[in-house]
Order: sequence, then C-alpha cells, then structure tokens
Amino acid sequence: MSLPLRAAMIPSNDVSEERLRELWRLRLEMLTLTRSEEQDWEEFQTAVVGPDRFVFVFTDPEDTAQGFFTIAMLPVNVDDRRMLLMFSKFFYFRSAYRGHPKTILVPWKLVPVALRRFGFRSLHFVTTAFPQSYVSLTRTAGRTWSLREDAAPRWAKKALVAFGTAFYPNTFDPSQGLVSGANVADSDSLPRSEEARRLAERYERLNPGWRDGTTLPILFSVDTRLIRHNLTRVIRRTLRR
Repeated sequence: MSLPLRAAMIPSNDVSEERLRELWRLRLEMLTLTRSEEQDWEEFQTAVVGPDRFVFVFTDPEDTAQGFFTIAMLPVNVDDRRMLLMFSKFFYFRSAYRGHPKTILVPWKLVPVALRRFGFRSLHFVTTAFPQSYVSLTRTAGRTWSLREDAAPRWAKKALVAFGTAFYPNTFDPSQGLVSGANVADSDSLPRSEEARRLAERYERLNPGWRDGTTLPILFSVDTRLIRHNLTRVIRRTLRR
C-alpha cells in the first residue's frame, strides 16, 4: 500500500516562510551546493515566489513535508502555436515517497487554473534536468525533447529557447542547449530497470558535463501520450504498493 500522503496546491505567495524554509531544507538533503546556503536561500525564494507560480506540497499525517514541486507559467507564441509553458524548477521527494501515485495525479489540478488564466493554449511542461529527473520525467511523459536532439521538432526547440531565455538569461547557452552554474543534484537513487538504465545512458550522451553543474532543458507536452502513460503508471504503482 502507498504511504499516507496529503497533497496541496498553493499559490506561491500564500506559502508561509516556515513552510518555505522546510521545503528548502528538504531540497538541501538531495544536492551538493555550489554556493553559500545564504545565497541559495535567497535564490530559492526568488525562484519559487511570484505571480502565476504554484507550490505543490506533499505532507505525511504529522504535517511534515515529504516532497514538493513548483510550477511557474509562461505563455509563448511559437509560429502558429499558442503555448503555455509550465516550468517545474524544483521537484524533490524523500526516497520512501518517490513514485507515489499522488505525484502523478495532482499536477492535473493545474489544467483548469491555466485555462482560466490564459485561455485555450497547448500545455507543455519544461524544466532543466539532471539524470534522476530526466529518467523520472521521461518515463512519466513517455517522451521528452531537448535542444541537443536532432529529432526534436522545430516548435519544441523554439519553445525551449524561449524558456531558457526567460528563466536563465545569464546562464543559458542556446547554441549548446544547456544551462550552466546549477547546484549538482545527487543521483544515487536512479531506478535499476532496463528502461531507466537506457534513459540514464541517453542523458549521459546528451549532457556529459552534468557533474560540473551543467543541466539539460527539456520539454514534454500534455497530450494523449502523457495521459496514457500517466494512467498506466498510476495503475501499475497502485497495484504494486
């Protein structure tokens, strides 16, 4: 059975500083800082709190945060496509709660919020990925695109450039398709399945310099492929637990 876990979607401006610091400390358990804690805390607050931004907090029965992720929304027009990019900068869960069915189901709460705020646009998740998040998100979505893949469609590459330019104006290199200067996420808990190993190897080919703090911008779409994969994984994980 799944461990008890409560999920809440909170507008970022409504998250208390106490809870925000708890989430920040949880994140520090899972990465190696490349800057001082004071500087990292200030950058964390700036990145999380703002207009059209949400924090998804997952707590146990004692109200202790066991995981969280953040979403910032960016409307862009690419050729004839009206798109809404949903940026998940932070996505951290303690190991006992990774893969919990609620982590797959809860993000769908964003869809009616996005429609009310921005009208009808195609929806796409974007983030910068280290190996663990790349493997997890690609398995969840069924497919992700990056600027470093020749097969990526033109619209996806243009959207990724818009994303990198908006959120990483000083560290995004569009010619390389990478963002530099990131804290290095620990990746010792990669899944051991054949699929996960294959995706981890692909990530190494796409971004061999990740250990130096270089991270890979990726995109995946809210489409029938994503819905099918989400349903399949929720059913599989629920039965397994």
